[in-house]
Amino acid sequence: MNSFDAAVYLGLLFAVVTGFNTGLLRSAVTILAYLVAMPLAVAVMSMAGPHVASLPSSPFPQNGVLLFGLFLVIGVVLGKMARTMLNDTIGSEIGIGDRLGGALLGAIRVGLVVTTLVLVFDQLVPLANQPQFLNGSQLRPLFSAVGQSGIRSLPPEATMAIERLRRERRI
Repeated sequence: MNSFDAAVYLGLLFAVVTGFNTGLLRSAVTILAYLVAMPLAVAVMSMAGPHVASLPSSPFPQNGVLLFGLFLVIGVVLGKMARTMLNDTIGSEIGIGDRLGGALLGAIRVGLVVTTLVLVFDQLVPLANQPQFLNGSQLRPLFSAVGQSGIRSLPPEATMAIERLRRERRI
């Protein structure tokens, strides 16, 4: 087991434990809150961005960092509001089924993130530039196979876009 495998197992343990403690419903409304937060952050950014950029010696960061900050703040606020509404609706008790569903959702989220990470390195990073932490990984072939099966199931337009990106970047 190398450092990549250890990080995956540690992330999996963390996600399963926090998912178990949070529960499926609370995790789902938090994810929904963040899905709603991004369009709101983009809307706020489009209104506030030009005004902030025109200020001399503005203490606010560049647009990308400001967008991420807005997304994070709006997501946290909406997530807390959604969880509070859920607690008011169904109560603050988290049943065992809800807890097990939350743990499963946490494990699925880690699997999706790791598969995406491995797929990016497989598809877009040349072999000569592969990071050392992936060498000798026991989990990388598994996640790579899952990612490749996902790539094969994409529509032809998406596959062509990936190939065009590879050609443009000479990968």
